[in-house]
Amino acid sequence: MFGRASLFATTYFLACSLLVSLAAVMPSGSGPLAVFASPFGASALEVIARAEGRIVHVGNTRWVAVTDQTDPELVARLYRSGAGFVASTVVAKACASWIGTPMERDL
Repeated sequence: MFGRASLFATTYFLACSLLVSLAAVMPSGSGPLAVFASPFGASALEVIARAEGRIVHVGNTRWVAVTDQTDPELVARLYRSGAGFVASTVVAKACASWIGTPMERDL
């Protein structure tokens, strides 16, 4: 009996942690967005271009690029254009600083 309760508590904790983590990286408001391309689809640059977004930064990889959220519909257009995941301003800034591009100001 104790084993099932422990398994349930662990599963519940992990599920809640996952939901909170996903909510923290989801885009909201305005500012830069990190666009992650699907592994077998178009590059992040192509996805941003199809969605009529502005490319802010591209690193050495074709899978991640940073765009500026110019209107509220951009996130939906990015997903329709083939984005695998669109992350929040916090993630975009972290990605940019990780690859050596500081983003001190909000775009």
